[in-house]
Amino acid sequence: MTQNYEPQLVTGPGSLQELPLLLQGQKVLLVHGHRPVEDGLLQKVRVLLEQHGIARENMGQILPDPTFKSVKRGISLCRKTGCTMVLSLGGGSTLQCARGIALGVPYKGKIKDFWNGKKKPKKALAVAAVLTDPATGDELSDSCTLVKKGKQKKFRSPMLTCRFAILDPEQSQYPPYPTMNQGFVLVARLFACALDARDRQLPACREIMDGLLESIQGLETDIHNMEARTGLYKAGVQVHRLPVSDKSGLTTLAGDLAFACSLPLGTALSALFPAWWDVMMQKNPAQMQRISHILLGCGAQQGRQRMLSLISEMNLAASLPEAGLELTASDIKGLTEDSMLRTVLQKAARD
Repeated sequence: MTQNYEPQLVTGPGSLQELPLLLQGQKVLLVHGHRPVEDGLLQKVRVLLEQHGIARENMGQILPDPTFKSVKRGISLCRKTGCTMVLSLGGGSTLQCARGIALGVPYKGKIKDFWNGKKKPKKALAVAAVLTDPATGDELSDSCTLVKKGKQKKFRSPMLTCRFAILDPEQSQYPPYPTMNQGFVLVARLFACALDARDRQLPACREIMDGLLESIQGLETDIHNMEARTGLYKAGVQVHRLPVSDKSGLTTLAGDLAFACSLPLGTALSALFPAWWDVMMQKNPAQMQRISHILLGCGAQQGRQRMLSLISEMNLAASLPEAGLELTASDIKGLTEDSMLRTVLQKAARD
């Protein structure tokens, strides 16, 4: 039951067909939500497992930002049915829940003990994923974020690393809005990575950005373009393998805003991005000039216009009012204590 693996990534159109081989000898708990893409994936997985005689149980009704209550339900079901592996179907939220379940099944105490720092895990069920969202990067992480009393709580352990993750673009046929959200998450994270990157890593950032923008453009033209969707998955893995400390705070702030206001992360990022760019230009114009040249091949002013055009072409919000948000001074104060990030929020709320 102990797990401490480097995740095996199985990628490309049709890669879902490899799932039965990866699950040989396991009784698997399927953890999923109920968005149309996830429901379609669930049916395909059920058929595959039945064809290959692989035993499974089913746990649905996983909502975004899963809670300890959902994890406890999965732990109980796993113990009752004797599942030996937990398989997440969908995006980041289902994988967070699956990880919590995998951690809690062999532990006799309260699952919150790990998050409270009272105990360290000694073993866990194997956990794996079939991901429909190329932007989360959760397949490469070893963390589990659950919600307690309206606040996100994160716990990390090598035991939470996925045994394998299937990234099949044929299973991510989202309509334009969520697809563009996924794309912009990767664009914004790449800027955060470039700000942190060493000189030798910067050419790789530019190469990833070129491929990412090409994929986004292809999906803008034809949302069913499988080559472009495959490119989005490729860029997702590449971006999340780059080291990032988020020194500017953009991705952390957007994550907190998305959680607090029930926004898609991509929309939170696009709504903050122009204001963040302006504030960063005031703080460190030389750095923004450098990053703009590296990632976009132009100066900072032209780079800002290119990013505004990109946000518009992707039909995303370029300010908080465009995202339908009205933040009060109290709201802004509650989101961050950092003075620079408060300025970003204030500017994004006005623009």
